[in-house]
Parts: sequence; structure tokens; C-alpha cells
Amino acid sequence: MSDAVVKPAPGQNNWMDTLRRSYGLIQSLAVLALLIIVLSYLSPRFMTWINISNLMAQMSVILIVAAGMTVVMIAGELDISVGAIVALTSTTAAYLMVNYGITAGLVAGILIGPAFGILNGFIVTQFKIPSFIVTLGTSMMARSLAFVVTGGMVIAGVPAEFKIIGQGKLLDVLGFTEMGAFEYLNIPLPFLIAILVYALVWVLLTRTAFGKKVYAVGANSTVAMLSGIRVARVKIACMMIVGLTASLAGLLLLSRVGASQADSGRGLEFEVIAAVVIGGTSLYGGQGNVLRTIIGVVIIVLIRNFLNLSRIDIFWQDFATGVIIITAVLLDALQKYIASRR
Repeated sequence: MSDAVVKPAPGQNNWMDTLRRSYGLIQSLAVLALLIIVLSYLSPRFMTWINISNLMAQMSVILIVAAGMTVVMIAGELDISVGAIVALTSTTAAYLMVNYGITAGLVAGILIGPAFGILNGFIVTQFKIPSFIVTLGTSMMARSLAFVVTGGMVIAGVPAEFKIIGQGKLLDVLGFTEMGAFEYLNIPLPFLIAILVYALVWVLLTRTAFGKKVYAVGANSTVAMLSGIRVARVKIACMMIVGLTASLAGLLLLSRVGASQADSGRGLEFEVIAAVVIGGTSLYGGQGNVLRTIIGVVIIVLIRNFLNLSRIDIFWQDFATGVIIITAVLLDALQKYIASRR
């Protein structure tokens, strides 16, 4: 019997490699398409512009935090303090705006996240403690401070000028009263801000030397260090970026709701991590694309929308989120297995 090896046809290997590299994207798009079909079947209101516009506004907070989380996960770290930082930013800014004006609230609010990012990054890099543990501790600190600021009460009375950012829409703000066929351009301002954040993060990761360092550190920090990259500085910068996006999301949430309480943002960190993983970013670092994170966020938000439209008890929503997280981790392991077979 001949032992001759059957060689693949010309171009077959390239085709298979492309398919393996795109497996994560194909998988995410297939889930998204399935959700849209199911939701359109379940509710005729799903594809209306009013519902889509509401979904855009709702997903803005998770979108912005997920952009920062993508950066820190590519660098091989996690930050589970983002939900608490959103709450601390929101409550602190609300308190200062009500008592001292919009500027005081904005300045203090935007600085909270990066400050926690420096603290997280310093402890992680200098004491070699896993970021999961460090950010768990700072999450409890931030949540506690949020309760101290509010005294357990809801802070209302945020200035109307500030609420325009979170509640306004593009054409309304520009003064268009009759939209007609241009109704679809009346996009919520929070969604436009989220898109701007993604554009900036995409440029940072793909068009700057810092972005290349982030991928190198996440892929192999030892090799990166031997190549002359200051790993600790890169990781601290990444933790500051995710903190900054959490602060921005907290301000946007305050502007959209018009009031704040210490319990806001609870569980947000797990939804964000699930969305980033579904979007194709590896839990193990070194791989990821911030634009694909948008797909992951849309899937998470549509699943929430599906539960609401199906009138499923709200107490089941955390159960569904848990299932999504486990599924996301399993999909990440599957992608890693497929990549190892290249």
C-alpha cells in the first residue's frame, strides 16, 4: 500500500486559514442575525425606529465601558471595578452639580476613574497580584464611597443643561422641528458619543506605537519586556483608560437618568466582560478588535430586549446574564482550541 501523502489543492490552506481566523467573527454575526430574526418575529415593534433609537441610548453606557475593557483585556488583565466606578462617578458628580455647579461635577467625575486606574495598575504591576483580585477590592471601596456620598438616598435635581447630553437627539439639538424622511438621522447623543469613543480607541490600538505595545504585552509580557517595552507602564496606562471610560459612562448615565444612586452600575462589569469576549477578545490577552466588541455589546443588549419583549420575569435576567457569561467563556476556549490547530 502506498504511503503517499495527499497534498491539499492550491489555495485550500489559505482558504482554511482565513476561515479559522474569521471563526470568531462568523460566530458572533450568526448569533446576532439569529437574535434579530427571533426578535422581529416575536414583536412587530422591534424593528421600528422608536425601539431602535431607545436601544441605541440604552446600550451607550455598556458600549463605552466595553471599549476600555477591550484595551485592558488585550493587555492580559481584567477590571471588575468598572461598575462601582460608574456608580461613584455618577453619585459624586450629581452631588457636586447640585451643590456647586456643572463644572465641579464634570471635573471631579472624569478624574475618579483614572485615579482608580492608577491605583489598580500600580498594585497589579508592583506587587504581582492578579488584576481580578485587586479590582475586586477597589470595586468594594468605590461602591462603599458611593454610599457615603449619597447616604443611601437618591440624588436628584441635576441641572437641565447637563441632562441634554444624555437625553438629547442630534436633529433636536440642531433645531430641526420637521424631520420627515430624515427621522433616521435623529440619533441619540449618547450613542454618537459612544461611536466617537470607539473611533478614538480604534486609532489608539491600530495606528499608534502604544497600541502595538498593548498587543505585545498581552501576548507575552516576558518577551515584551526583553524587547524593551516597559510592561508596567503599559499596563498602568491600560487600567487608566478603562477607568476613564467608566467615568465617562458614569457621567453619561447621570445625564440620561437625571438622578443617581449608589446601587447603579451593579453587575455592569460582568455584562461588559461577556460582551468583549463575545466580540472576539481573548480572556488570555494578546488578541482582540475593539470594533468587534460593538457586536458583542449589541448581542447582550438584544438578549435583554428579548427578555423584556417576551415578558419574562425580571428576576430571571441575572440568570440569563450568567448563562451568557459562561457561554462567552466556552466560546473563547473553543476559539483558542481552533487557533491552536492552525
